[in-house]
Amino acid sequence: MFHQEIRWIGVPEMNYRRYVSCILILVLFAVSSVVSDDSLNNPGQDAKGSATPVITGKNTPVSTVNTGSSEPKARLLNPMSKWHLDLQDSKDRSVELEMRQSNNVVFGKGTIATDGRTQNVTATGTFSGNKLNLDILSEDMTLFRLALTISRESFSGDYNAYSASYVPWKGIAMGSIN
Repeated sequence: MFHQEIRWIGVPEMNYRRYVSCILILVLFAVSSVVSDDSLNNPGQDAKGSATPVITGKNTPVSTVNTGSSEPKARLLNPMSKWHLDLQDSKDRSVELEMRQSNNVVFGKGTIATDGRTQNVTATGTFSGNKLNLDILSEDMTLFRLALTISRESFSGDYNAYSASYVPWKGIAMGSIN
């Protein structure tokens, strides 16, 4: 009886048919998977058959539209300039900065002196026309946010100051570019 159930390499006839059926199903899945993965190798069409653009780095525009101004960017200062600012509120502060410019952005570092005490500061800002918005941040994390009007090599305006230790306050600012 044992000899009659085994017909092919030790597999009973009923299991042999299941085995062959499973292999055929797996082969069909593999073939359908390869056919559906063809879209990965041929990106010219999407799933709906619509053409999909391929960017190869060789595409060059037929024409270009210049949206920027052909005029050179305005320079507020030389590649490196020294600024002096007086900040006045309940205290008088004197700020000395070495500033640089890139397009309409200014940035630099320097010192601020108050009541005989000097701290290092960093400064960054932007200008448009004759308006300059400048932030000065001191070592003790006090932020002075200035809104200035530029007139030749001097500027004036007001500021708001922010500190974790004090209530925000306001003051006036005046200065010059050397």
